[in-house]
Amino acid sequence: MSDLEGKVIAITGGVGGIGESTARKLYEQGASLVITDREAGPVEDIARSLGERAVGLAVDVTGREDNERMVATALDRFGRLDGVFLNAGIEGEIGPFDSRTDAAWDKVFAVNVQGVRLGAEAALPALRRGNGGSIVITSSVAGLRGFGGLSPYVSSKHAVVGMMKCLAAELGPENIRVNTLNPGPVANRMMESIEEQANPGHADEVHQSFEARIPLGRYVNNEECAGMAAFLLSDAASGCTGNTYVVDGGLCAQ
Repeated sequence: MSDLEGKVIAITGGVGGIGESTARKLYEQGASLVITDREAGPVEDIARSLGERAVGLAVDVTGREDNERMVATALDRFGRLDGVFLNAGIEGEIGPFDSRTDAAWDKVFAVNVQGVRLGAEAALPALRRGNGGSIVITSSVAGLRGFGGLSPYVSSKHAVVGMMKCLAAELGPENIRVNTLNPGPVANRMMESIEEQANPGHADEVHQSFEARIPLGRYVNNEECAGMAAFLLSDAASGCTGNTYVVDGGLCAQ
């Protein structure tokens, strides 16, 4: 029996990238899922492709009521909630620190920080009712170190590492574990956007520059990140809380 068999997990940012790969891995390992993203159609298609233990739901993570509706759906459909993967995030606009507008900062923090806060708050009553569970937050290697030109994104990813540590300290006595997944450069849409913004028309050069700094010589992929997320959501990680779990091909070793 899988360490995820019978568990009910809610996922934000579930369309494409790490979110969708994690949903598919969790489902394969026996979990029931509420998979969310901003638009109903794509996330409902993913849920249908998985089967009867998955439901797709349109959720704007920046809204308290939407996060509460995600949790209520899990309880109504499956009767419990054992974990949440707070994965929704945006890269925002790339550029020098003093060129970023208030609106650019606010947009990134609304999704990457407030979205995590509201998701965790919504999940806590259900996790407490089940006598514990796991909260996994997608941060980044950008939550552990700085990168020029990415100030709003980097700051937001540092913020959720701090939030995770506070939650882990507070919730440990209630058997609620909290950790961050910290991917390095991932071969997906977000990194393609960062590369193109960093050097318009020459994204391939940015890609090569990043890869040259990675000991494994390549970007990690969605499935590798999903494997770590699934582990942290499972009973196999029952002793893991308050920590950052890096999947970066060795980037942070440099």
